[in-house]
Amino acid sequence: MSTYTYQVPTNERKDSLKDVVGPLMPARMFFFVVVDEPGKDGLLVRRTYATANAPYLEDLNLGSLDNARQAFPERHGLWPKGPPDSPATIAEHVLQLEQLTSYASTSANYPGGATRFTGKTVYVDIAAAKRSGAKLVTTPEILQAIDQYIKSGINADKRRWAEHIKRKVEIFDSEILVQPKPSVPATGVFSQRGLRISLGLTKYARVVQVFGLAFSAYDVAVAVDDSIRLKSVRPIEKEAIRQIGGWGGGAAGSWASAAAAARVGAATGSVVGIELGPGAVLTGMIGGILFGAIGYFAGSAIAEHIPDR
Repeated sequence: MSTYTYQVPTNERKDSLKDVVGPLMPARMFFFVVVDEPGKDGLLVRRTYATANAPYLEDLNLGSLDNARQAFPERHGLWPKGPPDSPATIAEHVLQLEQLTSYASTSANYPGGATRFTGKTVYVDIAAAKRSGAKLVTTPEILQAIDQYIKSGINADKRRWAEHIKRKVEIFDSEILVQPKPSVPATGVFSQRGLRISLGLTKYARVVQVFGLAFSAYDVAVAVDDSIRLKSVRPIEKEAIRQIGGWGGGAAGSWASAAAAARVGAATGSVVGIELGPGAVLTGMIGGILFGAIGYFAGSAIAEHIPDR
């Protein structure tokens, strides 16, 4: 470590003090963190199957892949049981007149969900669902669809059944339908444990991001000091290239966390041993750090070819 010697005027007055400003820290650190808070627009609660070989699923003959999608949406994303172009209506789905529809049922009752249904609980990030192109059907829209079905000339038994389900939807379920296009990615679906971990990681990520911005400001300050000392704009130019390359790469990391979810997210989730869907918040952080570092060092490599004067 270097030793610095300061030449400062002194006097013999008792307890006199003089502030001495030390040199800038001779180091460079850079953090790139992508903070994507789960549930910023709210979370929907879905009760789903505990295993992929649940008897009800097997009776539908969906196939092994579709069974896994229904049982583990936090891994495979949220998919409906039927195809995206299923002609089944909202009322037919809610009244269970059709099983293979383009909708998936959720509840706005966070965190418990619809209590009259059993099974594993997962959470769907509303913002992530909308970004993926999914359509949300609200509780009032569901009630309106049931009313239209009741008025369509059905017999008395069906009418009583529809009115019974309507009361359940309104009073107990607060049901909201998600119509994926074709799925809500696993980045927007969390298990109970995965959601707790993701929310905690987001808090820590914000702290790291603050430090990253502070060190970025430090690097710029060093460049400005060098430019003044050398009477040249080149040091600032070089640092600008580093910063642009770095933060541009950091932004690329956030997109990479979504686009490369299956490749990057699954690996990172298994390594740390936590229940996060592929490419969840942890992946966003790693993507931001990785691609930010690539951008920064690439920018540094370019900048080193620029003379200081």
